[in-house]
Amino acid sequence: MKDLHLYSLIGAGAIVAAVYAFNWWQEYRYRKRTQQAFARNQPDVLMDAPRNMVRSGERFEPALDADDDLPTRLELPADEAPVRVEARPDVRAESRAAVPAPVIPPQQDDGDALAESLLDANVDFIAEVHARDVIAARAVPRIAAPKRVQVIGLTTDGHWDVVNSASSADYTALRLGLQLADRQGPLSAEQLNAFCMAVQQFADEHEAVATFAQRSGKLAAAGELDEFCASVDVLIGLNLVSAGRPFQLEKVRVLAEQSGLSRTSEGWVYKSDSGKTLFTLANQDQSPLGPTSTALTLLFDVPRVAGGLAVFDYLSDFAQQLAGSLDASLVDDNGRALTAASLDNIRRQLGQLYAKMDDRGIAPGSVAALRLFA
Repeated sequence: MKDLHLYSLIGAGAIVAAVYAFNWWQEYRYRKRTQQAFARNQPDVLMDAPRNMVRSGERFEPALDADDDLPTRLELPADEAPVRVEARPDVRAESRAAVPAPVIPPQQDDGDALAESLLDANVDFIAEVHARDVIAARAVPRIAAPKRVQVIGLTTDGHWDVVNSASSADYTALRLGLQLADRQGPLSAEQLNAFCMAVQQFADEHEAVATFAQRSGKLAAAGELDEFCASVDVLIGLNLVSAGRPFQLEKVRVLAEQSGLSRTSEGWVYKSDSGKTLFTLANQDQSPLGPTSTALTLLFDVPRVAGGLAVFDYLSDFAQQLAGSLDASLVDDNGRALTAASLDNIRRQLGQLYAKMDDRGIAPGSVAALRLFA
């Protein structure tokens, strides 16, 4: 009898261990595949914004005195260190007293997660359309709007799918999102009303039911979101100015390539492993490159870059190396010298700015950041 009881406990423990291992493997597989999907080096309209495009239309001029405050339009908290909190999975220990039945968790299609991630209630006004029967992908109109419009659909087999010109599925429900803000400003009442009218007309034509988020609340949220984005929308320019003879760009090319930059039609670009632009090097006047140049500019679009402090450190080292090799002056847009102390001060201010973005839940370089700062 004792042996039977012992074997039962061993068997139950093995079942618990098997269920836990299976759950862990499923979570790891899903997380890995999702990360790979987002990291693919593909053309991305979010990355194609004009490189000098910021809400203010001006680049950030750092305070050279380490004790100076940031420009008031940035509204950064003083002396606040950036803190990042990594979310960890909530793993709960199985009860030893009770052995649960081995339940195989439902598999979530990676495509569902990717499709649903394209809409965010904090960034989009979302309308829903519930079909009386089904709606073919080819029947979903392309709604013209000055802000990003994204449509996802619930297929007849219960999966969320991105609806575009290549779609061929039938949908029982649709979610249509209109972005609340971008670098052109917040969503206006007229723009929102036009979007809602287009969605309602489409629903009526298909005898479907359309539901909308509360409009006045979303318009207020759009204005507040745009104000926040304006407060962190920073483009840093570090300028290399010739002290006498123009730079030989062949020498610049060698130095740039040695530091990991690649040549483009407009200049050089430093990219992440997934192909995202981290900073650029080009003529200060944005003219096409020739054999020589009298002034070059390194540009760093702050909210669109993940791991920004490390990137800025690399940018600063590269800028100082270039300045030394080319016998150039490293200056800001007003011609003031950028010393090691002033670069350290810019870094401190960037830490405050990134902390502000993290507190808002908009990580630099994230999908939400790329959408808002485009």
